[in-house]
Amino acid sequence: MSNEIVPRRYSEKEAGLILRKAAEMQRAEPSAADPSGFSLAELEEVAREAGIDPAVVRSAAAELDVPAGESFSAALVGGPLTVRLETELPGEYPADRFDSLVPAIQNASTWQGHAGAVGKSLTWSARSESNTSSLQVLVVASGGNTLIRVEERLGGLATALFGGVIGGVGAGAGLGIGAGVGAAIGSTLFAVGFPVFMLGGSYYLSRAIYSAYVKKERGKLRLLLDQLSAHASSVIAETSTGAAIEDSKDARILPRDSE
Repeated sequence: MSNEIVPRRYSEKEAGLILRKAAEMQRAEPSAADPSGFSLAELEEVAREAGIDPAVVRSAAAELDVPAGESFSAALVGGPLTVRLETELPGEYPADRFDSLVPAIQNASTWQGHAGAVGKSLTWSARSESNTSSLQVLVVASGGNTLIRVEERLGGLATALFGGVIGGVGAGAGLGIGAGVGAAIGSTLFAVGFPVFMLGGSYYLSRAIYSAYVKKERGKLRLLLDQLSAHASSVIAETSTGAAIEDSKDARILPRDSE
C-alpha cells in the first residue's frame, strides 16, 4: 500500500473563506498598504500565482463593474449598454511618452479618433461612422501605478437595432399581414394574434442579435486592452531601466576635494 500523502484540496467555498480571512488579517496589520480593499493589479497578481489567467480576472471584474441603473436595461436588451474593461499596471507611464501611446491605440483599434492629454492622464475618443456607438480609452498614471480603461457605449446602437427590427418587422409586417390575412379569412383571432406573435418574435430576435454583438465587442476590447497593456508595460520597464542606469552613473561620480 502506498504511503504517499495526498495534499488537501479546498472547495470553492473554503477557498473563498480562506482568502477572506487572509484579507482581514492583512488589513489588521499596521503596515497594510490599503486597508479598504484590493486593487485590480493586486487581484491579478494573486490570480497569476494561483495559476489563473489575469485576463479572466479582468473579465470577472468587468462583469461586476456595471452601473446600478444599467442592470435592468442590460437584462431587457440582452447585454450592457456600456462595455468597460480596465487593468492597473505597476509603475507610472511617463507623460512625455503619451505621443507614442496614441499610435499604439490607433494601430490596435479600427476606430479613428482623437486624443487629449492633461497632466499625467490621456483620453482618446472615437465614434462609429453610423454615430450609434463610441469608444474611449483612458490612461492615468498616479500613485506609482498606471490605469488603462477601455469603454464602448452602445446605447445608440441598441436603440437603432430594437427600433428597426421591432418597428419594421414586428409592427409593420405583423400588423400588415395580420390585418390583411385576418380580413381575407374572416378571423379576428389571426388579425390580433399574428401581430402579437411577430412583435414578440422580433423582440427576442433583436435581443439575440444585440447579445451576440456585445460578446463580440467585449472580445475586441479585451484584445485592445491586452495590446495597450503590453505596450505600456514595455515603456514603463524601459523608463525604469533608463532611470536606474542614470542613478548608477550618478553614484559613480564622486565629489573632488577642494585644494
